[in-house]
Order: sequence, then structure tokens, then C-alpha cells
Amino acid sequence: MHDIDPKILAVMDELDRLRTRDDAWQVPKEEAEALYELVLGKHFKLGVEIGTSYGYSGLHFGAAMRKTGGKLHTIDINKKKFDSSRQSFELAGLTDCIVSHFGDAREVLPKIPGRFDFAFLDANKPQTREYFDLVWPRLEPGGVVLTDNINTNPELRAFVDFVRGVKDGKSSLLDIGNGVEVTIKAKS
Repeated sequence: MHDIDPKILAVMDELDRLRTRDDAWQVPKEEAEALYELVLGKHFKLGVEIGTSYGYSGLHFGAAMRKTGGKLHTIDINKKKFDSSRQSFELAGLTDCIVSHFGDAREVLPKIPGRFDFAFLDANKPQTREYFDLVWPRLEPGGVVLTDNINTNPELRAFVDFVRGVKDGKSSLLDIGNGVEVTIKAKS
């Protein structure tokens, strides 16, 4: 994380400082850093984040995408968070590699072109399976779906059982932060 532009780090630090907001719902710092390293290490080029919140995880994905030459599409249905995250991405100088979308991910996802290297699912938990069903067919072989809050949200137990049984994938828990289920699509 020491090789991230200080301008980006300053915005990350500010959001981390504000994480005590009642509606922040952002990933813990150690989880965000692990996600950054994963995206960077796999040299992913096109990702989608469902549930931007104030942009903390998006900043980490964006910083990785800056290095890989990739692009992150991030989606949020909450106008306040959408506007705030866009401002954070602008302050960090990441608008060239982060595209912010306002709306319901189930309606926005089909409009985003391309096949994804990764998807980060961190929005309305009862709709997690719907999000997965929309991104999985568009995921490149070897790509990953990262589902947040596995350790903190009991609603996701049935989803975990489902993804661990997906025929063309392999899924396991990354036990860091809130707990991330990492579902890797098999290579053809």
C-alpha cells in the first residue's frame, strides 16, 4: 500500500476516519487492503462493485486499476452516497479509471459493456443471489466474485451454500475483515 499515490491515500484516510457514520457500511481497512492486493496481483482490467457506499473500497479498487490500466464500474442506489463517492473519486484523481453509476444494480449491470475480471458484491444482502446471477455469466474464466459480509450477516448463509456448489466455480472464505467469499470461475 506504500506505492499508492499520496493524493489517493489522503482520501482513503479521510473516509476511514469517518467510518463511524451510522450509514457508512464500509469494509474494514485490512479487508480493503487485501482486496487491493488481490486485484493488483491478478492484474485485473475490468471490475464491477455493487454497493459503492461512500467509496472506500472503490478507492482501493480504483488505485489497483490505475496500476493495471483497468476500469472499475461502481453502482449505488443511494443518491447521497453516489454523490459523495463521486466526489471522493474526483478528489483522489481516479475518475479516469472509476465509472460511477446511480441506480439499481439489477437495471444498471446489463448496460455495462464487457466481461468482468472481478465483481464485488456489497449491497442489499437479500438480493446478493440476483447480483451473482447477473455477473457470473459475464465473468471471465479465472475471474472472481467477491461477496462481502459473510462473517457479519447471517442472511448470506444460504448464498454461501449456493456458491460453494456452483459447477463451474470454486468458492471459499477469505477470513479477513467482514469475511469475503471468494468464488473463482473455472478456466475453460
